[in-house]
Amino acid sequence: MSGYLLGWGSLLLRWLHLITGTAWIGSSFYFLWLDNPLLAPERPEATAYWFSWQAYSTWLSGVGLLGLLYFLHADAYLIDPAVRMLSPRLAVLIAVGILVGSWLAYEGLCRSKLRHSTVKLVIALALLAAILAWGVCALFSGRGAFIMFGAAIGTVMVANVLSAIVPGQRELVRARQEGREADPALGLRGRMRSIHNTYLTLPVLFVMISNHYAMTYSVHYNWLALIAMSFSGVCIRVWFVARHKPAGRVGFESLLPLIMGLLALVIVIIGLYPDCALPVCPQPPQG
Repeated sequence: MSGYLLGWGSLLLRWLHLITGTAWIGSSFYFLWLDNPLLAPERPEATAYWFSWQAYSTWLSGVGLLGLLYFLHADAYLIDPAVRMLSPRLAVLIAVGILVGSWLAYEGLCRSKLRHSTVKLVIALALLAAILAWGVCALFSGRGAFIMFGAAIGTVMVANVLSAIVPGQRELVRARQEGREADPALGLRGRMRSIHNTYLTLPVLFVMISNHYAMTYSVHYNWLALIAMSFSGVCIRVWFVARHKPAGRVGFESLLPLIMGLLALVIVIIGLYPDCALPVCPQPPQG
Protein backbone atom coordinates (compact mmCIF):
# COMPACT_ATOMS: atom_id res chain seq x y z
CA MET A 1 0.00 0.00 0.00
CA SER A 2 2.69 2.51 1.01
CA GLY A 3 4.82 1.72 -2.06
CA TYR A 4 1.83 2.13 -4.36
CA LEU A 5 0.83 5.47 -2.86
CA LEU A 6 4.47 6.57 -2.90
CA GLY A 7 4.57 5.85 -6.62
CA TRP A 8 1.45 7.93 -7.22
CA GLY A 9 2.81 10.72 -5.04
CA SER A 10 5.97 10.72 -7.16
CA LEU A 11 3.98 10.74 -10.41
CA LEU A 12 1.66 13.56 -9.38
CA LEU A 13 4.45 15.70 -7.97
CA ARG A 14 6.55 15.14 -11.09
CA TRP A 15 3.57 16.04 -13.27
CA LEU A 16 2.86 19.15 -11.18
CA HIS A 17 6.53 20.14 -11.26
CA LEU A 18 6.60 19.81 -15.05
CA ILE A 19 3.34 21.76 -15.46
CA THR A 20 4.28 24.65 -13.21
CA GLY A 21 7.83 24.75 -14.53
CA THR A 22 6.60 24.91 -18.11
CA ALA A 23 4.16 27.68 -17.20
CA TRP A 24 6.86 29.65 -15.40
CA ILE A 25 9.49 29.33 -18.13
CA GLY A 26 6.89 30.02 -20.82
CA SER A 27 5.83 33.18 -19.02
CA SER A 28 9.41 34.38 -18.71
CA PHE A 29 9.95 33.83 -22.43
CA TYR A 30 6.71 35.66 -23.18
CA PHE A 31 7.61 38.65 -21.00
CA LEU A 32 10.94 38.93 -22.81
CA TRP A 33 9.11 38.81 -26.15
CA LEU A 34 6.80 41.62 -24.97
CA ASP A 35 9.86 43.70 -24.17
CA ASN A 36 11.42 43.27 -27.62
CA PRO A 37 8.87 45.41 -29.54
CA LEU A 38 9.83 48.36 -27.34
CA LEU A 39 13.01 48.59 -29.43
CA ALA A 40 12.74 50.09 -32.91
CA PRO A 41 13.04 47.27 -35.47
CA GLU A 42 15.45 47.50 -38.38
CA ARG A 43 12.72 46.22 -40.71
CA PRO A 44 8.95 46.79 -40.30
CA GLU A 45 8.20 43.10 -40.76
CA ALA A 46 10.57 42.29 -37.91
CA THR A 47 7.91 43.39 -35.45
CA ALA A 48 6.05 40.17 -36.19
CA TYR A 49 7.44 37.48 -33.96
CA TRP A 50 6.53 33.89 -34.74
CA PHE A 51 6.48 31.18 -32.11
CA SER A 52 6.31 28.58 -34.84
CA TRP A 53 9.88 27.34 -34.65
CA GLN A 54 9.55 26.68 -30.96
CA ALA A 55 6.69 24.32 -31.82
CA TYR A 56 8.52 22.80 -34.79
CA SER A 57 11.71 22.24 -32.79
CA THR A 58 9.76 20.59 -29.99
CA TRP A 59 8.08 18.23 -32.43
CA LEU A 60 11.27 17.46 -34.37
CA SER A 61 13.22 16.68 -31.20
CA GLY A 62 10.33 14.57 -29.90
CA VAL A 63 10.06 12.60 -33.13
CA GLY A 64 13.83 12.17 -33.04
CA LEU A 65 13.57 10.62 -29.59
CA LEU A 66 10.64 8.49 -30.70
CA GLY A 67 12.64 7.15 -33.61
CA LEU A 68 15.84 6.66 -31.64
CA LEU A 69 14.26 4.86 -28.69
CA TYR A 70 10.99 3.32 -29.85
CA PHE A 71 11.44 2.76 -33.59
CA LEU A 72 15.05 1.59 -33.66
CA HIS A 73 14.32 -0.66 -30.67
CA ALA A 74 10.74 -1.50 -31.53
CA ASP A 75 11.10 -5.11 -30.39
CA ALA A 76 12.00 -3.92 -26.88
CA TYR A 77 9.90 -0.79 -26.39
CA LEU A 78 7.07 -0.77 -28.92
CA ILE A 79 6.11 -4.44 -29.27
CA ASP A 80 4.58 -6.69 -26.63
CA PRO A 81 3.81 -10.21 -27.95
CA ALA A 82 1.21 -10.58 -25.21
CA VAL A 83 -0.68 -7.64 -26.73
CA ARG A 84 -0.10 -8.08 -30.48
CA MET A 85 2.39 -10.11 -32.51
CA LEU A 86 4.04 -7.58 -34.78
CA SER A 87 7.34 -7.47 -36.62
CA PRO A 88 9.47 -4.42 -35.84
CA ARG A 89 9.05 -3.07 -39.38
CA LEU A 90 5.27 -3.47 -39.30
CA ALA A 91 5.05 -1.90 -35.84
CA VAL A 92 6.97 1.17 -37.02
CA LEU A 93 4.86 1.49 -40.18
CA ILE A 94 1.67 1.29 -38.11
CA ALA A 95 3.05 3.87 -35.68
CA VAL A 96 3.86 6.32 -38.48
CA GLY A 97 0.42 5.70 -39.96
CA ILE A 98 -1.17 6.52 -36.61
CA LEU A 99 0.69 9.84 -36.43
CA VAL A 100 -0.49 10.84 -39.89
CA GLY A 101 -3.96 9.33 -39.57
CA SER A 102 -4.65 11.02 -36.23
CA TRP A 103 -3.87 14.40 -37.72
CA LEU A 104 -6.00 13.74 -40.81
CA ALA A 105 -8.94 12.61 -38.69
CA TYR A 106 -8.62 15.65 -36.42
CA GLU A 107 -8.31 18.01 -39.37
CA GLY A 108 -11.33 16.45 -41.02
CA LEU A 109 -13.47 16.96 -37.92
CA CYS A 110 -12.32 20.57 -37.49
CA ARG A 111 -13.14 21.36 -41.12
CA SER A 112 -16.50 19.56 -41.07
CA LYS A 113 -19.87 21.10 -40.24
CA LEU A 114 -19.19 20.23 -36.61
CA ARG A 115 -16.97 23.31 -36.38
CA HIS A 116 -20.12 25.43 -36.19
CA SER A 117 -21.06 23.81 -32.85
CA THR A 118 -18.48 23.90 -30.08
CA VAL A 119 -20.24 21.20 -28.05
CA LYS A 120 -20.59 18.78 -30.97
CA LEU A 121 -16.99 19.33 -32.04
CA VAL A 122 -15.67 18.78 -28.51
CA ILE A 123 -17.65 15.55 -28.21
CA ALA A 124 -16.37 14.34 -31.59
CA LEU A 125 -12.75 15.18 -30.70
CA ALA A 126 -13.11 13.47 -27.31
CA LEU A 127 -14.38 10.33 -29.05
CA LEU A 128 -11.47 10.51 -31.46
CA ALA A 129 -9.02 10.73 -28.56
CA ALA A 130 -10.72 7.77 -26.84
CA ILE A 131 -10.51 5.68 -30.01
CA LEU A 132 -6.86 6.64 -30.38
CA ALA A 133 -6.13 5.60 -26.78
CA TRP A 134 -7.89 2.28 -27.23
CA GLY A 135 -6.24 1.64 -30.59
CA VAL A 136 -2.63 2.21 -29.52
CA CYS A 137 -3.13 0.14 -26.37
CA ALA A 138 -4.56 -2.69 -28.49
CA LEU A 139 -1.52 -2.65 -30.78
CA PHE A 140 1.58 -1.81 -28.77
CA SER A 141 3.16 -2.42 -25.41
CA GLY A 142 1.69 -0.33 -22.62
CA ARG A 143 4.74 1.89 -22.47
CA GLY A 144 4.88 2.29 -26.23
CA ALA A 145 1.12 2.90 -26.46
CA PHE A 146 1.21 5.79 -24.02
CA ILE A 147 4.14 7.38 -25.84
CA MET A 148 2.42 6.90 -29.22
CA PHE A 149 -0.72 8.57 -27.85
CA GLY A 150 1.34 11.57 -26.77
CA ALA A 151 3.22 11.65 -30.08
CA ALA A 152 -0.05 11.66 -32.03
CA ILE A 153 -1.47 14.49 -29.91
CA GLY A 154 1.78 16.41 -30.24
CA THR A 155 1.67 15.98 -34.01
CA VAL A 156 -1.84 17.42 -34.08
CA MET A 157 -0.69 20.37 -31.99
CA VAL A 158 2.27 21.27 -34.19
CA ALA A 159 0.15 20.79 -37.31
CA ASN A 160 -2.27 23.33 -35.84
CA VAL A 161 0.58 25.81 -35.60
CA LEU A 162 1.70 25.15 -39.16
CA SER A 163 -1.67 25.01 -40.89
CA ALA A 164 -3.86 27.42 -38.90
CA ILE A 165 -2.26 29.50 -36.17
CA VAL A 166 0.72 30.95 -38.05
CA PRO A 167 -1.21 31.56 -41.31
CA GLY A 168 -3.82 33.47 -39.30
CA GLN A 169 -1.14 35.63 -37.70
CA ARG A 170 0.55 36.32 -41.00
CA GLU A 171 -2.76 37.33 -42.55
CA LEU A 172 -3.31 39.87 -39.77
CA VAL A 173 0.13 41.39 -40.35
CA ARG A 174 -0.28 41.51 -44.14
CA ALA A 175 -3.71 43.09 -43.85
CA ARG A 176 -2.35 45.81 -41.57
CA GLN A 177 0.59 46.52 -43.88
CA GLU A 178 -1.73 46.66 -46.91
CA GLY A 179 -4.32 48.80 -45.15
CA ARG A 180 -7.21 46.37 -45.56
CA GLU A 181 -9.48 44.26 -43.40
CA ALA A 182 -8.07 40.88 -42.47
CA ASP A 183 -9.89 37.71 -43.45
CA PRO A 184 -11.76 36.84 -40.24
CA ALA A 185 -12.02 33.15 -41.15
CA LEU A 186 -8.27 32.64 -40.83
CA GLY A 187 -8.18 34.39 -37.46
CA LEU A 188 -11.10 32.39 -36.09
CA ARG A 189 -9.59 29.12 -37.27
CA GLY A 190 -6.26 29.97 -35.67
CA ARG A 191 -8.00 30.93 -32.44
CA MET A 192 -9.90 27.64 -32.31
CA ARG A 193 -6.74 25.61 -32.89
CA SER A 194 -4.88 27.63 -30.24
CA ILE A 195 -7.61 26.79 -27.74
CA HIS A 196 -7.36 23.12 -28.65
CA ASN A 197 -3.59 23.18 -28.19
CA THR A 198 -3.97 24.81 -24.79
CA TYR A 199 -6.21 22.04 -23.48
CA LEU A 200 -4.01 19.28 -24.91
CA THR A 201 -0.83 20.39 -23.15
CA LEU A 202 -1.31 18.64 -19.79
CA PRO A 203 -2.23 15.22 -21.26
CA VAL A 204 0.91 15.41 -23.41
CA LEU A 205 3.04 16.30 -20.40
CA PHE A 206 1.59 13.30 -18.56
CA VAL A 207 2.51 10.79 -21.25
CA MET A 208 6.00 12.30 -21.43
CA ILE A 209 6.65 11.07 -17.88
CA SER A 210 4.40 8.00 -17.93
CA ASN A 211 7.23 5.64 -18.94
CA HIS A 212 8.61 6.03 -15.40
CA TYR A 213 5.44 4.57 -13.88
CA ALA A 214 4.54 1.06 -14.99
CA MET A 215 1.53 1.10 -12.67
CA THR A 216 -0.27 3.30 -15.20
CA TYR A 217 0.47 1.48 -18.45
CA SER A 218 1.14 -2.17 -17.55
CA VAL A 219 -2.42 -3.00 -16.51
CA HIS A 220 -5.43 -4.52 -18.20
CA TYR A 221 -7.63 -1.89 -19.82
CA ASN A 222 -4.75 0.56 -19.64
CA TRP A 223 -6.50 2.61 -22.31
CA LEU A 224 -9.14 3.52 -19.72
CA ALA A 225 -6.43 4.79 -17.41
CA LEU A 226 -4.92 6.78 -20.28
CA ILE A 227 -8.29 8.34 -21.11
CA ALA A 228 -8.98 9.17 -17.47
CA MET A 229 -5.56 10.79 -16.96
CA SER A 230 -5.98 12.79 -20.16
CA PHE A 231 -9.46 13.87 -19.08
CA SER A 232 -8.04 14.95 -15.75
CA GLY A 233 -5.34 17.00 -17.47
CA VAL A 234 -7.85 18.73 -19.74
CA CYS A 235 -10.12 19.58 -16.80
CA ILE A 236 -7.26 20.99 -14.75
CA ARG A 237 -6.14 23.07 -17.73
CA VAL A 238 -9.70 24.38 -18.16
CA TRP A 239 -9.55 25.50 -14.53
CA PHE A 240 -6.17 27.18 -15.08
CA VAL A 241 -7.54 29.11 -18.04
CA ALA A 242 -10.68 30.13 -16.14
CA ARG A 243 -8.56 31.48 -13.30
CA HIS A 244 -7.27 34.21 -15.62
CA LYS A 245 -10.80 35.54 -16.11
CA PRO A 246 -12.62 37.57 -13.42
CA ALA A 247 -15.73 35.39 -13.72
CA GLY A 248 -13.63 32.27 -13.29
CA ARG A 249 -12.35 33.20 -9.85
CA VAL A 250 -15.61 33.06 -7.91
CA GLY A 251 -18.44 30.62 -7.43
CA PHE A 252 -18.77 26.85 -7.55
CA GLU A 253 -18.82 26.73 -11.35
CA SER A 254 -15.25 28.01 -11.46
CA LEU A 255 -14.14 25.05 -9.33
CA LEU A 256 -16.16 22.41 -11.21
CA PRO A 257 -13.45 21.58 -13.81
CA LEU A 258 -10.85 21.24 -11.04
CA ILE A 259 -13.16 18.98 -9.02
CA MET A 260 -13.84 16.83 -12.07
CA GLY A 261 -10.14 16.54 -12.82
CA LEU A 262 -9.23 15.59 -9.26
CA LEU A 263 -12.11 13.12 -9.11
CA ALA A 264 -10.80 11.43 -12.27
CA LEU A 265 -7.38 11.15 -10.61
CA VAL A 266 -8.89 9.58 -7.49
CA ILE A 267 -10.82 7.06 -9.59
CA VAL A 268 -7.67 6.07 -11.47
CA ILE A 269 -5.62 5.71 -8.27
CA ILE A 270 -8.29 3.52 -6.68
CA GLY A 271 -8.94 1.65 -9.91
CA LEU A 272 -5.29 0.73 -10.44
CA TYR A 273 -4.76 -0.43 -6.87
CA PRO A 274 -3.98 -4.17 -6.82
CA ASP A 275 -6.92 -6.45 -5.92
CA CYS A 276 -9.49 -3.68 -6.31
CA ALA A 277 -12.83 -4.36 -7.98
CA LEU A 278 -12.67 -1.77 -10.77
CA PRO A 279 -12.15 -2.94 -14.37
CA VAL A 280 -8.79 -1.24 -14.85
CA CYS A 281 -7.19 -3.30 -12.10
CA PRO A 282 -4.51 -5.82 -13.07
CA GLN A 283 -5.97 -9.31 -13.46
CA PRO A 284 -4.30 -12.38 -11.93
CA PRO A 285 -2.75 -14.85 -14.39
CA GLN A 286 -5.04 -17.65 -15.54
CA GLY A 287 -4.23 -21.33 -15.09
